[in-house]
Amino acid sequence: MYNELTPIEEAALNAKKKRDTWMSSKLHYFIKAMLAGVYIGFGIMVSYKTGEFFFDAGSPSAMLLVAIFFGTALVMIIYGGAELFTSNAMTMTIGTLRKETTWYETLQIWLACYFGNLAGALFFSLLIMLSGLFLSPDKSELLMDVASYKMHGHTLEIFFRAILCNWLVCLAIWLPMHVKGDVAKLLLTLLLVFGFVISGYEHSIANMALFGIALMVPHPETITIWSAIHNIIPVTLGNLIGGSIFVGALYVYLNKKPVVKEKKVLENEVSFSVSEKRVAKL
Repeated sequence: MYNELTPIEEAALNAKKKRDTWMSSKLHYFIKAMLAGVYIGFGIMVSYKTGEFFFDAGSPSAMLLVAIFFGTALVMIIYGGAELFTSNAMTMTIGTLRKETTWYETLQIWLACYFGNLAGALFFSLLIMLSGLFLSPDKSELLMDVASYKMHGHTLEIFFRAILCNWLVCLAIWLPMHVKGDVAKLLLTLLLVFGFVISGYEHSIANMALFGIALMVPHPETITIWSAIHNIIPVTLGNLIGGSIFVGALYVYLNKKPVVKEKKVLENEVSFSVSEKRVAKL
């Protein structure tokens, strides 16, 4: 009889598959990671181009629209088979703690995925620059406003925003494993991604695409490479902690079988059986 995998088993199996892909063809895996950076870029463009109309009109709904449409990026990544660093923070941690992969393999995949995502985000940014969509500064005011705000945030604050961000993003991967049907999975994913964007949390790969576009097209003086790095480093560390510890390690712990309690129950049964035999002899 076919036994359906539990979410924790499914996540561990996914980690093993990612490891196998990486070991069999590093270029194949790197391209999948690049695709995730590109898909994040598509999400940035869809959401910020939509929000720009409301921003120009002075509507407070501009960021609401950005949050609603950015979820398309994660949908493309999941169903397009791309590799995203932030979700792998959770998946590879689960796989390693469940003994399906090793920490050395996990570190390799994290690094390959991270720099693949970066390469994809920068490649997409280059295409946007060449497309001429943002040659006129009045077409990118919302994007520049948000990019500048993120680049000049307080280091400790953006670090904790990054932890909260990937906690929620990884839940957008983890929770749909508990429901059946693509429609339910999609709605749950979009809702949770909406939550992280509208809350103002920090996502390292989304920021790579956002900053890449902002730096390559005409931009104000507040947009600089060093300001981008100032954001990306603490956000990356925060994302790693949020996904690996607060989702990955936490749910591995919560899904452990109560071995100690089972032993106690077994001991009670044995002692009860011995008592029955003594009574029978009497």
